[in-house]
Amino acid sequence: MRKSLLVFVCWMLSLALHAQLTVILEQLPPNTPENDTIYLSGSINDWAPGNPAFRFLRDSSGNLYLNLPISRGQDLEYKLTRGSWERVESNAYGQFLANRHYEGGADTIRIKVLNWDDLPVTPQHGWAEITVNHIPDNTPADATLYAVGDFNEWHPDDPRYRLKKQENGTFKVRIPLMSDTTDYKFSRGSWEAIEGQRNGRARVNRRLVLEGDSSRIVTAKIDSWEDLSGSPINLYTFLLLLAAIQGLLLILAINTLQNNNRAANRVLSLLLLVLSVALASRVATYSRDIFNWIPRLLLLPDFIYFLYAPVFYLYINRLLRLPSPDRFGIRWWHFLPFLIQVAFYMPLMLMDKADFISDVVNQRLKPFFALWGGIALLYNAVYWFICRRAIRQYERESADSHAFEPNLEFLRVVMWLKLACLFIWVATYTIGGMGLLLERGLSNLTDKTTDALWVAFSLTTFFLGYYTMRQPEIFKLPAADTPSTEENQEEQERAASLSEGEMNAIKEKLEQAMRQKHPFHNPNLTLNALAEAAGTNAHSLSRVINEGYGMNFNDFVNSYRIEEFKQLALKEEYQNHTLLAIAFIVGFNSKSAFNRSFKKLEDCTPREYLKGITS
Repeated sequence: MRKSLLVFVCWMLSLALHAQLTVILEQLPPNTPENDTIYLSGSINDWAPGNPAFRFLRDSSGNLYLNLPISRGQDLEYKLTRGSWERVESNAYGQFLANRHYEGGADTIRIKVLNWDDLPVTPQHGWAEITVNHIPDNTPADATLYAVGDFNEWHPDDPRYRLKKQENGTFKVRIPLMSDTTDYKFSRGSWEAIEGQRNGRARVNRRLVLEGDSSRIVTAKIDSWEDLSGSPINLYTFLLLLAAIQGLLLILAINTLQNNNRAANRVLSLLLLVLSVALASRVATYSRDIFNWIPRLLLLPDFIYFLYAPVFYLYINRLLRLPSPDRFGIRWWHFLPFLIQVAFYMPLMLMDKADFISDVVNQRLKPFFALWGGIALLYNAVYWFICRRAIRQYERESADSHAFEPNLEFLRVVMWLKLACLFIWVATYTIGGMGLLLERGLSNLTDKTTDALWVAFSLTTFFLGYYTMRQPEIFKLPAADTPSTEENQEEQERAASLSEGEMNAIKEKLEQAMRQKHPFHNPNLTLNALAEAAGTNAHSLSRVINEGYGMNFNDFVNSYRIEEFKQLALKEEYQNHTLLAIAFIVGFNSKSAFNRSFKKLEDCTPREYLKGITS
């Protein structure tokens, strides 16, 4: 009894250890010759490519199969051939295929042969013929050009897809269409020598999409080679880089001025730093080597979208010393959109470097960037109106104490520049939207308007540099025009109790001072300075001007300047002077301030006035 049990156990173990593995061939390439025999070659037969014992057979249904005597748990490494290693199986693109592996466990495995190494690829959707009618002028004379794409697993030097030069100077190549969408590019044999955009930057993959009876004849133009595009510095990047450098130099300049306005200049320094970093980062990404080294530099310019506007608004408030428009003096919420943007950009900053570069080059992140750019456009437009309101508030409040406006002139220029940026920004999105509606690629136009936007934006630093040299008082603390609290209170009381006779006496002294001393020639004339010249205090003078002349201080002083301008412009010795030169002589400090004041007081332009006098 024990002997019979032992025999039965041994028999069962033998069956378990010598199980049969069935290999079923589910698919062969359509170009497989009908009379060819398929063999399995691998570790089980010392890799013999045509061993008859490992020949696939056909069952009654015509299916190919092979039974292998293999032990359970035994590993198997193998490939399929048609009798020799010259006729071994390949991947779908006719290229080398790694060995197949069986690690035991299953009794049946089903496999598909995609292609044979010795036979031409048979594409599912036929072939496309590509003609390249233009290559960059700096292409080496001995260069070999290749098509590279998903049809050959992106191998940049595949000899099967070498472009052949034609007698007319064009190049042609045929590529297989393995699906209804084919992505491809052109190379000179390596990924370092891949085609690029017109400006030398990495270009998006070309795409051939089959729809219905789409043509399979394509004409292409190669704009540049990434490795031969030369220096990333051109006129556009030079302007941006120069603006970035000037921004950094201005930070040093405005903070080393004597009696500098620290409260305002610290905010301005932050604004210039943000602008310089954004401009320098944008220039850096035009360098292929820098972009491949630190691709996330591409994200830095975007952070200015939600940072520049609130910082500029804060600067206006510090420069003009406006009362805080925020309740309880809280300003942090102005920067909340910036913090939200950082949170949304964080996954991109943490993305794998290779994946990030691929997504950027192939424009898979374009909708993401377009969305945030559109939100930023609306955000900056809102802040433009907020800043404009703050400047107008200052204009109204300063008209009674100042006859000059260097701060306003400076801010008006910056605001006009910001408005131009907003218009270019809107044009970019308008063109992009038209391209989507018309189903036409207008990326070349949007790229140009985007570059124009950054150039206009960079002009901010150039204007700042100009005003730093021409009117450095903008960046300094204002002169102490207000008396101490006790003196101020006493002056207010005296001004409130002025009798008509006292007001007339001040008017007489004031007019005498204006005629004899010409204080209005000073473009920086203040209420305190004129009060001293008229022998009175600022509050009394302000009341006399407001009630006695029905004007504010600014209009009163400018009326004397305009009167003298009208006299000088008609004199023979000033006929060779420009109108602006005469305006500067009488005390105006800018063309816009002169024209604005003349129009306000005379209801016409200076040229219209003189034309009416001389005609």
